[in-house]
Amino acid sequence: MKIGVLGKITKIGTEETMAEILSFLKELGHETVRFSSHKEIAGVDVVVVLGGDGAILHAAVPAAQKGIKIIGINYGNLGFLTEYEKDERERVKELISALEKGLCQIVKRSLLQITIGEKVFYALNEIAIQRDNSLISASATQILTLEVNAKEGKDVIAGDGLLICTPTGSTAYSLSAGGAILTPEVPVFMLTPICAFSMRSRPIVFADTDEFTIRIQKGKSIILSDGKVVAALPENGEVHIKKAPFTADFPVKDGSDFFARVRNKLG
Repeated sequence: MKIGVLGKITKIGTEETMAEILSFLKELGHETVRFSSHKEIAGVDVVVVLGGDGAILHAAVPAAQKGIKIIGINYGNLGFLTEYEKDERERVKELISALEKGLCQIVKRSLLQITIGEKVFYALNEIAIQRDNSLISASATQILTLEVNAKEGKDVIAGDGLLICTPTGSTAYSLSAGGAILTPEVPVFMLTPICAFSMRSRPIVFADTDEFTIRIQKGKSIILSDGKVVAALPENGEVHIKKAPFTADFPVKDGSDFFARVRNKLG
């Protein structure tokens, strides 16, 4: 197999660590490529990402678009999406060997496709539509009112905004906003209001075949895709959201335990 390795020296500590990983992968008979940015990810079967969840999120979209599998080694803080901790890095050899033989499970994580005007963005975790606090003034509303249109009907949510998350994103921002935890491959999305003005506005789970149009009914908003601001929308601006036509594929080691991961990482 051809394997890419992505990592920042500022994160992993030393150049020797990167050289060591590249070396033992070559010793296994694999061709290796070193990437210095997620934008370079291409032309490999697997990318090994050295970093935390932020690094995984950056790598996920270009890897998913090109059908490249992702294995994470945690050099960050939480590392919920990584398969190994940094002191286990040599164990990635076992997973790659199992992958090559077709003997390991691959978790296929859905992504969101977000369309604003003619621009398209993708998110592994969530899209967040939030009130733009930088524009709040004496004459501006401090509540963002959003009209949500889905196959099931129409609703209006007023408050600080809302999230639409994938199962992967259910353990991120959505969880902090009161959403449920979803297992990685369940075929759903979840809409989670952010500090809703009405107590009736609660997280709702939808089939991932649904499509959504969110219109800014009142107030000014910013749109974030996996935590990155991608647009600012005025009143009557719209966002269209649906399932992306590809998945982010994560090989997992034998005995992988989702409940244990939740206990250990979120406890």
